[in-house]
Amino acid sequence: MNRKQRRAHEAQMRKDGNEELATKVALFGELPEECTACETAYDKTNKEMAMTWHVVVREQETDNPVRLYCPTCWDTAQEVITNFLKTMEEEDGS
Repeated sequence: MNRKQRRAHEAQMRKDGNEELATKVALFGELPEECTACETAYDKTNKEMAMTWHVVVREQETDNPVRLYCPTCWDTAQEVITNFLKTMEEEDGS
Protein backbone atom coordinates (compact mmCIF):
# COMPACT_ATOMS: atom_id res chain seq x y z
CA MET A 1 0.00 0.00 0.00
CA ASN A 2 1.55 3.29 -1.03
CA ARG A 3 1.48 6.52 0.95
CA LYS A 4 -1.52 8.00 -0.87
CA GLN A 5 -3.60 4.85 -0.38
CA ARG A 6 -2.58 4.58 3.27
CA ARG A 7 -3.60 8.18 3.98
CA ALA A 8 -6.93 7.70 2.19
CA HIS A 9 -7.54 4.56 4.24
CA GLU A 10 -6.66 6.34 7.52
CA ALA A 11 -8.95 9.26 6.64
CA GLN A 12 -11.83 6.84 5.97
CA MET A 13 -11.22 5.10 9.32
CA ARG A 14 -11.33 8.45 11.17
CA LYS A 15 -14.53 9.41 9.36
CA ASP A 16 -16.20 6.10 10.25
CA GLY A 17 -15.04 6.41 13.87
CA ASN A 18 -16.37 9.95 14.14
CA GLU A 19 -19.78 8.92 12.77
CA GLU A 20 -20.00 6.05 15.23
CA LEU A 21 -19.02 8.32 18.12
CA ALA A 22 -21.61 10.91 17.05
CA THR A 23 -24.29 8.22 17.00
CA LYS A 24 -23.39 7.08 20.51
CA VAL A 25 -23.28 10.63 21.87
CA ALA A 26 -26.71 11.29 20.36
CA LEU A 27 -28.09 8.38 22.39
CA PHE A 28 -27.39 10.37 25.58
CA GLY A 29 -30.18 12.67 24.47
CA GLU A 30 -32.53 9.71 24.90
CA LEU A 31 -31.39 9.08 28.48
CA PRO A 32 -34.47 8.51 30.69
CA GLU A 33 -35.21 10.78 33.64
CA GLU A 34 -35.82 7.87 36.01
CA CYS A 35 -34.63 4.34 36.75
CA THR A 36 -36.07 1.91 34.22
CA ALA A 37 -36.83 -0.65 36.94
CA CYS A 38 -38.03 1.28 40.02
CA GLU A 39 -38.74 4.72 38.53
CA THR A 40 -36.50 6.59 41.00
CA ALA A 41 -35.86 10.10 39.66
CA TYR A 42 -32.49 10.76 37.99
CA ASP A 43 -30.91 14.22 38.16
CA LYS A 44 -28.72 14.74 35.08
CA THR A 45 -26.87 17.57 36.82
CA ASN A 46 -25.85 15.48 39.86
CA LYS A 47 -22.26 14.27 39.43
CA GLU A 48 -22.63 11.51 42.03
CA MET A 49 -25.62 10.07 40.18
CA ALA A 50 -23.74 10.23 36.90
CA MET A 51 -20.89 8.23 38.43
CA THR A 52 -23.01 5.57 40.20
CA TRP A 53 -25.99 4.92 37.93
CA HIS A 54 -25.68 2.49 35.01
CA VAL A 55 -26.64 3.08 31.39
CA VAL A 56 -27.39 0.14 29.10
CA VAL A 57 -27.73 0.65 25.35
CA ARG A 58 -29.39 -2.06 23.28
CA GLU A 59 -28.72 -1.04 19.70
CA GLN A 60 -30.93 -3.80 18.26
CA GLU A 61 -34.01 -2.30 19.97
CA THR A 62 -35.28 0.73 18.09
CA ASP A 63 -38.20 1.77 20.34
CA ASN A 64 -36.28 2.12 23.63
CA PRO A 65 -32.54 1.52 23.14
CA VAL A 66 -31.30 3.42 26.22
CA ARG A 67 -32.04 2.17 29.71
CA LEU A 68 -30.98 3.66 33.03
CA TYR A 69 -30.61 1.79 36.33
CA CYS A 70 -30.05 3.09 39.87
CA PRO A 71 -27.35 1.41 41.98
CA THR A 72 -29.90 -0.55 44.04
CA CYS A 73 -31.63 -2.06 41.01
CA TRP A 74 -28.29 -2.71 39.30
CA ASP A 75 -26.92 -4.57 42.34
CA THR A 76 -30.13 -6.59 42.63
CA ALA A 77 -29.97 -7.56 38.95
CA GLN A 78 -26.31 -8.56 39.25
CA GLU A 79 -27.14 -10.72 42.27
CA VAL A 80 -30.00 -12.43 40.41
CA ILE A 81 -27.71 -13.14 37.45
CA THR A 82 -24.99 -14.54 39.72
CA ASN A 83 -27.46 -16.81 41.51
CA PHE A 84 -28.92 -17.97 38.19
CA LEU A 85 -25.46 -18.84 36.83
CA LYS A 86 -24.61 -20.75 40.03
CA THR A 87 -27.85 -22.70 39.74
CA MET A 88 -27.11 -23.54 36.11
CA GLU A 89 -23.60 -24.74 37.00
CA GLU A 90 -24.97 -26.91 39.82
CA GLU A 91 -27.55 -28.47 37.47
CA ASP A 92 -24.90 -29.16 34.84
CA GLY A 93 -22.56 -30.66 37.42
CA SER A 94 -25.21 -32.97 38.89
